[in-house]
Amino acid sequence: MSGYKLYYFPVRAKGEIDRWAFSAAKIDFEDIRVNFGEEWRKEKESGRPPLGQMPFLVTPEGKILAQSGAIMKYIWKKAGLSPSDSFDEAVADMIHDGATDLRDLWLRTHFEKDEAAKETKMKEFLETTLPTRLEKYEALLKSKDEGKGFFLGAKLSYADISFVEFINSFSLMVKKQKDDGKPAPDLDELFKKFPLLDGHYKRVLDVPEIKAWVEKRPPSDV
Repeated sequence: MSGYKLYYFPVRAKGEIDRWAFSAAKIDFEDIRVNFGEEWRKEKESGRPPLGQMPFLVTPEGKILAQSGAIMKYIWKKAGLSPSDSFDEAVADMIHDGATDLRDLWLRTHFEKDEAAKETKMKEFLETTLPTRLEKYEALLKSKDEGKGFFLGAKLSYADISFVEFINSFSLMVKKQKDDGKPAPDLDELFKKFPLLDGHYKRVLDVPEIKAWVEKRPPSDV
């Protein structure tokens, strides 16, 4: 399969799960990075993005699809990798939606302009929200094969991609904070409390196609 074109800004953010999905599904795609400003304005005014947003996907047949989660699931189905059981698929959706909630909350907190509000929100996210959610994900992972595989068992799913890509991007943003001399949480210490998730994170990043993509992708701060 080839001829797919994925349009998104030159950052990871909401488009990165689709890049990972294409890579893991072994489907060739053109990674089209639209610059902020004039280039995006022209693309938006063309009316091509279905909801006036990115990411959006153009298929080999010229069909257009928006929303990162919908694109990711479409890719997985095209590759014949979607969960065959309807309940497992719902669980995968639940994990993806939860990871999206965490990503959105983290980004809103990270880019909060009011410094006092940002400090309060950051403390709550790092000390309460994130550890509480990770505890739930640890339990979900353990419920399948004692957490030795993936969220749905032995087979990689888009749930694993969505969750691990969030943790990966979050970790890279925290690393940049440290590199810039700004206060940053100790994620190594945090993940010591969640050994199954730590192992899961490394397993997903060791998937050859995902590993190759992460190594070759253009750098970005977000």
